[in-house]
Amino acid sequence: MNTIAGVGSIFILMKLGASPVLANVGGYAIGLILSFALSKKLVFRSDGHVAAESLRFLVAFALCFAANLAVLHASVNLIGLNAGLSQLVAAASYAALMYFVARWYVFKSTAKPSKSH
Repeated sequence: MNTIAGVGSIFILMKLGASPVLANVGGYAIGLILSFALSKKLVFRSDGHVAAESLRFLVAFALCFAANLAVLHASVNLIGLNAGLSQLVAAASYAALMYFVARWYVFKSTAKPSKSH
């Protein structure tokens, strides 16, 4: 749900004329709180302390978002992909990295990953 909200916001912002980087920043800003809430309650079912996990989440977000921007920059400027495809590649790299960082750092003490059906 968070990826849909974030990526949807990115494409809306680009359609409104924002640069790929500005649209990316805006989309991730919109999804930050939603991402924390969904990760804590639904993905990892954590019952840890909200303040401590929030701080770790912000650190993880900063790390993963920096990686996202690096992938976006490389996709557009070095590889030459179009902005839309580059946003999807960057979003996928962020999502994968953030899952592992959240699992092993943010919600490490109480994480109980949800079971797939």
